Amino acid sequence: MKRSEDTIRILLADEHRLVRSAISALIETFDSMSVVAEVETEQQLMKDAARLDVDVAIIDAAVISLKGLESLGQLTDICPDIRVIVLSTYSSDSFIRRLFEEGACGLLHKNADVNELEMAIRKAALGERFVLTAMEPEQFVDATSIVGAAIIHENPLTLRQSEVLTLVAKGFRSKAIADQLNVSIKTIETHRADIMRRLGVRHTAGLVHEAIRLGLLVTPQRTDESE
Repeated sequence: MKRSEDTIRILLADEHRLVRSAISALIETFDSMSVVAEVETEQQLMKDAARLDVDVAIIDAAVISLKGLESLGQLTDICPDIRVIVLSTYSSDSFIRRLFEEGACGLLHKNADVNELEMAIRKAALGERFVLTAMEPEQFVDATSIVGAAIIHENPLTLRQSEVLTLVAKGFRSKAIADQLNVSIKTIETHRADIMRRLGVRHTAGLVHEAIRLGLLVTPQRTDESE
């Protein structure tokens, strides 16, 4: 099919073929939009973005999160004109801030509807930076307002949560942390779950990364304790 010069050319990146096919089928119903490539890995994403003429990349966070979103920065370095929309169920301040630090144009929650998907693509193509989370299901928010607020509150954790995070990042398991802080294991597990929610991470590696970023730990450390 002949493409108009005004057609927004889109690259889709998701680990699941069925999800890619579904999103692609939806996009093809939008006016002046076309999916030019579908990829499932970070390597394919980098390769196709570099060789194809792409305006907007819609990327599932799982494809770029294995290295702490560093690949997103690499992508925008390789293709400075590409506008990246990240699809995710996470919307913590630290996660959103990191996305835009690495060059994302927008964050779209996976609970968005079809109209919001179309609007997000058009906003990205125009270079608008936006956020649409589950907290505001019917409202696109200017990213600068969220990113700016997040920078003011660099460490979103309480003092006790920061203590727990530091010990987790050093390799201590919950029982050892509870003993050191003279609290119950259940209390530590509650702190840990809240820390992961606030920082938008899912595993210990992510917690270590955030502890270093927040200045709570200079470099990863190991103890005789194991998770």
